Amino acid sequence: MIAPGPATGASAAPRPTIVDVARAAGVSIAVVSYALNGKPGVSMATRDRVLRVADDLGWRPSAAARSIRSGPQAVGMAVSGESGTIARAPSFLDFMTAATEVVATGGLTLALQVVASAAAAAEIYRIWWSERRFDVMIVPDLLTEDPRVEVLRRMHAPAVVLGPLGLAEGLACVCFDEAEAGDRLANYLVGLGHRRVAAVTAPIEMHRTRVRLDALRRTLEARGGVLIHRATNATGEESAAATRHLLTDMTPPSAIVYDTDQMAGAGLDVARRSGFGVPWDVSIVASTDSELCRLATPAITALPTPMAELGAATGHAVLAVLDGQVDVSTVVPVDGLAVRGSTGPPARVT
Repeated sequence: MIAPGPATGASAAPRPTIVDVARAAGVSIAVVSYALNGKPGVSMATRDRVLRVADDLGWRPSAAARSIRSGPQAVGMAVSGESGTIARAPSFLDFMTAATEVVATGGLTLALQVVASAAAAAEIYRIWWSERRFDVMIVPDLLTEDPRVEVLRRMHAPAVVLGPLGLAEGLACVCFDEAEAGDRLANYLVGLGHRRVAAVTAPIEMHRTRVRLDALRRTLEARGGVLIHRATNATGEESAAATRHLLTDMTPPSAIVYDTDQMAGAGLDVARRSGFGVPWDVSIVASTDSELCRLATPAITALPTPMAELGAATGHAVLAVLDGQVDVSTVVPVDGLAVRGSTGPPARVT
């Protein structure tokens, strides 16, 4: 959606004003102002009606007011500081750089704000859109039940969600092929002879974690294996504790898959301190790659996630949304498994 140039000729439709919005919504100008600027004193139902009418009429802030608030066209993204989120990935800068470069070709800037939770992000997006600070919102770290998606849908706000189309219908979607990632990890470990495999993951509410875990379990069970799951908050401390419990079980797994490189590093440290030989007694695999995996002893087998490609795909989805395209959906393939010294055939039958 590129802003149209100045209207010419007597037939050009006049730009809708705040007065037009007030009349169509059946409320006062003051109520419209409060609703559009996210100020208190207006019920949620009234605010939703005003925002819906404003969208239907094609109302936008004046160029002068817009330049005071946010300058040229812009894209907003609120990321959570919680563990297991995209912002904590070592390659997050690759994502931001690629996305910024792509949206810049459309004359847009990309703004980032760190918030406490998905619920806080939902409120930020509501304020951003009601004040028209950004033209498009990017939603990272999709949850299975996500308050941000519901808020953006209700406001009819343009958005690109980093997750599959099925959970964010009506919004543009970009995601990794998480099912393929789970299948690839399972097939690799089964091929080495592992049958009892554990997965130490981020919270199961993270949709990408759930999809990858389901694929891992499905493929393992189809090939005669079993999956043991331990959900954590994705910190090193909880990953270490989960690993310790798994390895002290009567029948410990012969391989453990971790959601992130940091989690795998913590697991590797626990295994070695507990007297387990890696990879002979237990194989360690990370679902994301980084220098941490490459510099560990032994180096950790990992499934690289091409964050630059994800960022570029996200940027192109933003431009497509602004261009008025609908049903925008892109799946970014995962890279090939980087096999290193932390994995090998099990020394015992599991």
